[in-house]
Amino acid sequence: MRRPYRKHKVIIDNSYTPVKNWYRDNSQLFDKQKGVPTSEQIGTVLKRVGFERIDSATEVIYRK
Repeated sequence: MRRPYRKHKVIIDNSYTPVKNWYRDNSQLFDKQKGVPTSEQIGTVLKRVGFERIDSATEVIYRK
């Protein structure tokens, strides 16, 4: 059985931003990536630049 889709969000300055919007604002970090990365691929870069991942049943949150 498939797990339901979880929303991926980034917390910056106490506001939530979807990871796709964070990617658009920081696309220079994805020079080696061809095409639009998945939320999990964006999360890998977020962790590399110092964000912490918090998983729950309905969402994935990245925060510093």
